[in-house]
Amino acid sequence: MKHTGILSIFTYRLIAVIMLILCSLSLVGITSAQATATPETTLVSSSAVTITQAKTNISSWMIKGKGTMRDSTAGIVLTSDTKENVSAISATLSADFVYEADVTIQDMQTDASLVFRSDAEGGASYWLQIKPTSGQLQLRDASGTNSTLQQSYDVDVQAGQTYHLKVKASGSQLSVYWDKQYRPVMQVTDTTYHSGYLGLHVWDGSVTFQNVILSDLNTNLKTPLLTTGIWMPHISGKIVTATQESIKVYNLRSTDLIAEADISFADNRQGSTAGLIFHANDKATTGYIAYLRNQGNTISVELRKRDGTLIAKSAQNYMHQLSSNHHLEIRMIQNRIQVFIDGYTPAAITVTDNSYTQGYTGMIAQGGQIIFQDVFVTAPADYYTEQYRPQYHYSASRNWISDPNGMVYFEGEYHLFYQDGGQWGHSVSTDLVHWKRLPFALKWNDLGHIWSGSAIADTTNASGLFGSSGGKGLIAYYTSYDPDAPNGNQKIGLAYSTDKGRTWQYSQDHPIVIQNPGHTSTEAGGWDFRDPKVVRDEANQRWVMVVSGGDHIRFFTSTNLIDWTWTDNFGYGDYIRGGVWECPDLFPLPDDQGHIKWVLMISTGANPQTAGSDAEYFIGDLTPAGTFINSNPAGKVLKVDWGKEFYAAMSFAHVPDGRRITMAWMTNWDYPFAFPTTAWKGEMTIPRELSLRNTAEGLRLFQKPLTELSSLRTPLRTITNQVISEQSPNVLADLQAGSYEIEAEIELPATSPAQAWGFEVRKGNNHKTDIGYNSAEQSLFIDRSLSGNTSFAELFSKRQSAILQPINRRVQLRIFVDASSVEVFANDGQVVFSDLILPDSQDTGMLLYSKNGEIKIINVTVYRLQSIWKL
Repeated sequence: MKHTGILSIFTYRLIAVIMLILCSLSLVGITSAQATATPETTLVSSSAVTITQAKTNISSWMIKGKGTMRDSTAGIVLTSDTKENVSAISATLSADFVYEADVTIQDMQTDASLVFRSDAEGGASYWLQIKPTSGQLQLRDASGTNSTLQQSYDVDVQAGQTYHLKVKASGSQLSVYWDKQYRPVMQVTDTTYHSGYLGLHVWDGSVTFQNVILSDLNTNLKTPLLTTGIWMPHISGKIVTATQESIKVYNLRSTDLIAEADISFADNRQGSTAGLIFHANDKATTGYIAYLRNQGNTISVELRKRDGTLIAKSAQNYMHQLSSNHHLEIRMIQNRIQVFIDGYTPAAITVTDNSYTQGYTGMIAQGGQIIFQDVFVTAPADYYTEQYRPQYHYSASRNWISDPNGMVYFEGEYHLFYQDGGQWGHSVSTDLVHWKRLPFALKWNDLGHIWSGSAIADTTNASGLFGSSGGKGLIAYYTSYDPDAPNGNQKIGLAYSTDKGRTWQYSQDHPIVIQNPGHTSTEAGGWDFRDPKVVRDEANQRWVMVVSGGDHIRFFTSTNLIDWTWTDNFGYGDYIRGGVWECPDLFPLPDDQGHIKWVLMISTGANPQTAGSDAEYFIGDLTPAGTFINSNPAGKVLKVDWGKEFYAAMSFAHVPDGRRITMAWMTNWDYPFAFPTTAWKGEMTIPRELSLRNTAEGLRLFQKPLTELSSLRTPLRTITNQVISEQSPNVLADLQAGSYEIEAEIELPATSPAQAWGFEVRKGNNHKTDIGYNSAEQSLFIDRSLSGNTSFAELFSKRQSAILQPINRRVQLRIFVDASSVEVFANDGQVVFSDLILPDSQDTGMLLYSKNGEIKIINVTVYRLQSIWKL
């Protein structure tokens, strides 16, 4: 059956009722409710209301009963007549979902309910109801027949206050959440209703419902153009039970495009297919289809024309598990079509075809229950081109990123996990330069949020977790944070993957491997205890874990990756100079004479003593007993970075050539999420290679940009052996670039040396960032006071500096400039700055200056750096 997307609400309801009956009889095993509404809940009158001002993703409401419904910016105001019932029943049909709202009750005699799995009249349904007079939250069968569901939970309700209500329905399991609590306050099993409409209900008064949200598809495709089959909002996105071909096409017409979708085979039926249709006509009778075909333990990728003609098929099959969530990406630019699956490169399919040059995009499935999520279509001209969007630094296409987590190399791929709202986002790369996004790796679980941690490759099955998957896999250690417990009851949890990091499971046998240190027989423990980093200690044939304790780092060791023994606490006292210690990293590193030392890196939270957050490191030895011996006195501070946006640095485990490579989150905890970007927020530093070298001050950490970044270079200009004075013309005057690298070696002449010299980058009529050197002070500085938007945060610092002595009267710089950042590596990485800047897009000029004297250019080379997001 096909029908267009523009229907009256009454026609929609008729179709939806038919769909509900079909679901009940044949498609998903849904049984209709047998209960009949009691007089108390019988709702007879009916009128339609459109909601445009209140915050909700549910549309097409019908009023049932005696009362009114009003749309306002404060929310949906549902008001019953005195001592009467009124319900607002939407046209949205769902079976398994999360449904929530902020509820404000004006009068204590008024009852307010979320209605779900309802019939079209709002009678036979479940109610999640607040009853202020009895001080109860009730989960009940609204039909009111004998022996029906009625569970309650005591709550304190005050008139005029707002409370958050949420219900999660999954099969026969109903979980109820109250206000700010993370864990459900009621969990019941009931089979009376299996699917139905969503709605709201009020008895005897007025209630405001705001943020009325139903779990559904995340997408930028707004208006359906054509729908066949039964598509319903679901806990994990949009689900379709496609016994026959089911299509949902949206009214967004594209030519060139980048289309993405996360696809799960919910019933894992072999032979079922799911994918995206693109460049379709309005009837979806022409166009292309990129399919995933379920082959049992694998999936294949196919590109077909709408008439079924096979254009290409993937040369290999890809791993598939029951819980796999596959990421499909299509790139069509002119007549070149590429189809990627699960971040693997090269593309599963690359072809040239111009049969269809434009059209509509949507979802298509057949042969099973399929869940779609995060379906986005973007024109290549709009892909990673927003204001301030970095072009060669990693940033998520959407959402937020913060701490880098779980960075590990395994079987040809680098995995970058990162924090996104207490979950682990995920991308993969084969070269540490170009990245492919994957679905969330670790989502919130029953124990709480998934805060920062690390990952390692267990290649010998030391953990015993990989006996049925070739004896090797990936293990993630994360901070389990319980929002309901004091200070989150932080503890160390374990998850693992048997399919190269595409699918993750929380360990059933070992969900928590280390409890909170404050744990007792009567207390769960509320100490700071987070951000586990695990590293291999080959010399002692063991694994070492470091965990932040707020003002110290705790050390643990293990030989099987499951059972951990505490060995040391490092820190306290004179080591503390500011903010809380977080995000430790620990690794062995040879110095320039071949001696192995252990480096412990930490980040410290915002504190006035450090002008915001900071990052420092310690060099020492790890004893066979598992204690860390610092090579420097406690008061000696070694800074990792002299800029202000460098936090939570984490290095990759198991890099095959032995390099120690790190990345950090570019932010400061004085203003961590304040940067004025839209659709996305947060970026990483470029990857850096670490080394230890002996200097006049002692053994120090050096950083240099990742070698592979040179693959992005296009030379723009090289200048050699030229003397520059204050009167000299700007040798870079005619160069324009937004993302680039400057490689420079500058000599201070013995006579008439400049008092100051440097580069102005991202320079425009009103803006510039000054990267300069003060010869008298022998200091390198960054001045971003005129860099662009600097007013978004009161504590955004304007200038930083560090001592840097010339080597044979020369200073060597590598400057990396992007749309919203500068990173400076001086004297081969002895001193490093990482700073964010927010220039205008037209600020693309650059300047080399010399003040009060001369400099000699030994070499200056400017390279344009191409975007890592364009293929």
